[in-house]
Amino acid sequence: MKISIIGAGYAGLSSALLLSRHHVNRITVYDRFDRVQTIGAGILIQPSAIEILKRLGLYEQLIDRGEKVYHLEGINHRRRQVFLTSYDDYSPNSFGIGIHRSLLFQSLYDKCKIQSNITFELSREITSLADLQLTNDLVIIASGSHSKLRDQVPIKQTYQPYPYGCLWTTIEDNEISRHRLCQYLRYSQEMFGILPSGLNHNSKRIVSVFWSLPTRLKATYSLENVLERMKYYLDDTHSDFFEKLKRANYSFAVYGDVYMQRYDHENLVFIGDAAHAMSPQLGQGANMALIDSYFLDKSLREHNDDVRIALQMYTHVRRRHLRFYSQASKFLTPLYQSDRQIYGRFRDLLFTISKQIKFSRRMSSEILCGKRISWIRNKEIQY
Repeated sequence: MKISIIGAGYAGLSSALLLSRHHVNRITVYDRFDRVQTIGAGILIQPSAIEILKRLGLYEQLIDRGEKVYHLEGINHRRRQVFLTSYDDYSPNSFGIGIHRSLLFQSLYDKCKIQSNITFELSREITSLADLQLTNDLVIIASGSHSKLRDQVPIKQTYQPYPYGCLWTTIEDNEISRHRLCQYLRYSQEMFGILPSGLNHNSKRIVSVFWSLPTRLKATYSLENVLERMKYYLDDTHSDFFEKLKRANYSFAVYGDVYMQRYDHENLVFIGDAAHAMSPQLGQGANMALIDSYFLDKSLREHNDDVRIALQMYTHVRRRHLRFYSQASKFLTPLYQSDRQIYGRFRDLLFTISKQIKFSRRMSSEILCGKRISWIRNKEIQY
């Protein structure tokens, strides 16, 4: 089967790697940049995606360079713990893996490069799907949340930019936030996150730092004011870490929400953020991309005589899981990023109560793990 993949991100590369295992497939990966790379800070790989990494043969490499994360903790501006979500509430010995996004990317890319049936076409921006659709058995669009290629298919869809983005940087530090993702919160107007992100290329432990910021302030914010607010949340034992924050270089990231009524059209399929970008609040972007690639490969194997049926089955299989996380994202994001103080007050009250209830703790951990598919039924994704 002749396959074209547009976009060399997590979704595109993991799909290429899985599909290359069927040696009759000839795969071309297109990317608009002259060299394949990723930009950004750390990510948290969830148990839902760890299973895919094991199937890809990448787990050992990532666990060696990453840092196990056992808890997600939220502390408000009054120094009170608002929530503590533990992977143990889902399953004993469960954990996430905090890594820098470049490690996952490079691991996927290096493995793709040694596959004889994968070819890369760089500096090739695909602006029209028509020609590829005619000359390929399958076209996979994995070109990210801002992809203009969605406009070329007759599928009901929406794209909504988020009013909040974030400042981010990475810091070398051996002590802070070990084995837990910490979020410091003032209602829904301030969020300061510290994510353990494994080892960098110098084998130094790093953490990723995030500061929530309205996009309307992108050009006018004061870094000095942001640093003062960061300092407020750090106690005196972290004075060295604050000095590193002062010396760091910061970038600004923006996000958007993508909805597609279905993900397939004829022999085209949209995966990853190109199909269902969500707020980063749940931290599921890379995880969903890996899961997409697994189920796309599975559908094609089960219906290898008819690509269109396989893609329809893929949409059917992924819809419920993705719909749940889209709903969760829309509900939870304003509780953390909003101009309305009342949302943050509601979150603090709700989570303070729910963390004391075993069922609520279990459900929160299932959502964090990336496996839940229903608000009511206790059901999770099956591989």
